[in-house]
Amino acid sequence: MITKVKNNKLESVGYFLLIVAIVMGLGFLSGIIGGAKEGYAGLTRPTLTPPDIVFSIVWPILYFMMACSLFTVIFSSADKRLKTTSIVLFALQLAVNLAWPIVFFRFDAYFIAFLLIAVLDAHVFALTVINFFISKLSGLLLIPYGLWLTFATYLTVMIAIFN
Repeated sequence: MITKVKNNKLESVGYFLLIVAIVMGLGFLSGIIGGAKEGYAGLTRPTLTPPDIVFSIVWPILYFMMACSLFTVIFSSADKRLKTTSIVLFALQLAVNLAWPIVFFRFDAYFIAFLLIAVLDAHVFALTVINFFISKLSGLLLIPYGLWLTFATYLTVMIAIFN
């Protein structure tokens, strides 16, 4: 008699790769649709704005870490309600994150982009706190994202003011 082994390593690797592919793929697609490739050309930017290439390096790393955090939550043994809250909050923050480049780059709606990123900051802060209750690793994986968003919020505010 053949029995299925629950959560075998190969199955876990498959789920991990699927989650990473979805999260990173959505991030890439959002950047393409949003017109992020054109960058900040023609905008008056604050002094601390890094070269455009930095964004192309940082965002894929952050999306990968976000996917790792989500994977950790999904496969944790934490309380089901806490996990569900985290997953819903992850989906909400990801939707806001994916909308931001479209609003900012495609529509040049800098003030609305600021409002979106402020909402995103709050979601990511809450998600990070919740994830620490589920898994310390999952919470730690989100800290660089939260820090980068704080910097991105500064850039968004300054660009909204200057332009």
